[in-house]
Amino acid sequence: MLLASTNAFTLPTTGITARSSRISRHSQLQMSNVVVISPPGGIGEVAAVKAAKMGSSVRWFVITPPSSTATVALSGSTMDSIAKDGKGTGSVELAGAQADSLLLPTDDSASALSAVSTWCGSNVDGIICVYDGVEESITAANNVPGAKPMDGGEVFKTRTAMMDAIRVAAKEASAGVARDGVKVALLPFEKEMNTEDEEEDSGPGFLGSLLGGNKVEVPSTLSDALGSNNLATLRYGDLFGIPESSPEASAFLGGPRKYPVLRDEYTMKAVRIDPTVSISGNTMMGESSRSSRLAVGEAAVRMATKSIPLSTASLDVCLTSLTGMEGPDEEDWVDDFKRAQQAASSPSAELFSAAFGSVPSVDRLADWMATKWAPAVLKTYDIAGIRVGARPVYASRVGDGGIEIVWQELKDFKTNFVGKMVIEVTESGITAVRGGGDASAGYGSVSKSPLNGEDILVRRLSDAAVQAIEKGLATKPAPTKRKKKVQKVAPVVSTVVSAGAVETPAAPAKAESGPRTTGARRSSERARGKRRTRKAPENDAGFQ
Repeated sequence: MLLASTNAFTLPTTGITARSSRISRHSQLQMSNVVVISPPGGIGEVAAVKAAKMGSSVRWFVITPPSSTATVALSGSTMDSIAKDGKGTGSVELAGAQADSLLLPTDDSASALSAVSTWCGSNVDGIICVYDGVEESITAANNVPGAKPMDGGEVFKTRTAMMDAIRVAAKEASAGVARDGVKVALLPFEKEMNTEDEEEDSGPGFLGSLLGGNKVEVPSTLSDALGSNNLATLRYGDLFGIPESSPEASAFLGGPRKYPVLRDEYTMKAVRIDPTVSISGNTMMGESSRSSRLAVGEAAVRMATKSIPLSTASLDVCLTSLTGMEGPDEEDWVDDFKRAQQAASSPSAELFSAAFGSVPSVDRLADWMATKWAPAVLKTYDIAGIRVGARPVYASRVGDGGIEIVWQELKDFKTNFVGKMVIEVTESGITAVRGGGDASAGYGSVSKSPLNGEDILVRRLSDAAVQAIEKGLATKPAPTKRKKKVQKVAPVVSTVVSAGAVETPAAPAKAESGPRTTGARRSSERARGKRRTRKAPENDAGFQ
């Protein structure tokens, strides 16, 4: 059973323990009701705190390992920041249960499953579900003093039980989501793409050894648990970053140093949103992609609270963190998601596009990409390590602002030009399209499938766009100015009769008034610049 904080109370006949960290409940009509289901910490904590800071009423359901005695609570400083940033409308309520209690039959008195929907409530505006934090919670349970360490098999069973419990709780809570509510599934890039991951392909039968038999029906995927209606999937790469509400959060890496080093979550605040699989067949993430927990949590909250317009019924996008000291504002989030949704539905063969405010010199930016950026990327292991099939070999300038990256393949001791990527630099941005190869060798048509390493170059183009701004080769696009609503105020009619202008006589200046008195001057000027000469006393010998 999970103890949420010192102000804990147990819901009757539910088997879960909850804590109310409510700040305020007024202005209900302007708030969004958001449910977060996750393990302790991680993206779930980021999403819960961020949603509350944005003025939402949050119910965070925390799932812990079986037989865990972990305590989950938010610090006083976090609650103060919620009260300040949420403008009195944000609130957080915590509840939770151990994973094994959610996998028991509903007729069992120890089951907490039936209480999930009761506690989460109905008419929910958005729900966010995430696996991040499972490994950390298992490690924390293993490090409890006096606890018996788990072996490899027990760790695998515990991990599977927690992931199954998250899906079961998500299915139960999603029943209370409103018809137009948004369901957000946060997944690692490699999970639930086409088939189920081996860790999730366990099903309820696997839990027999852990719980003593088939106990409850477990959805095969998190997407199946939430349902396809208004489902939005946000994928992330290799995660980094600690929630700001965590007591371990710090801007600097390690302890005090002569030359402090900032953490990645502070140096990689820039983000890019792309469709997980583009219309041209490119996967926009790979093993080298990284994502900040802070950015993923904020993006999930904006999706669940509908601050970002979602045009598709089932959206599948990925978030990549890039180098930059400034994070996206509200308009940047809207623009990024709008561009990603257009790229997912557009039949264009465009592989990449990035908009700039302006490019002072197109030739200079094109030269930098052809002579500095492209050779450095082509020498990386991800590209140079391609041993089978064609791979990008070199880059060259073509025309005004054009760069071509050529793919070659060795067949029968002959080098064949099989395709290319054409990058066009303009005064307003960068675009990249796929091109054909040597027509005489049968490669004249543009390939319908992605070329080897093409997805890596597309992701590196995002870094190139950020670096171009940092190096002064381009400027950041100006945010779109929205018209401010002018509130008309009715003139106030006063019933008080004016007595007219009354002249107030000025106070006469006094001679003894000093310069500190307003408007007063000294009666006589003070002698300045002269020093009084002091005569030394005569001694007994008569000398001075």
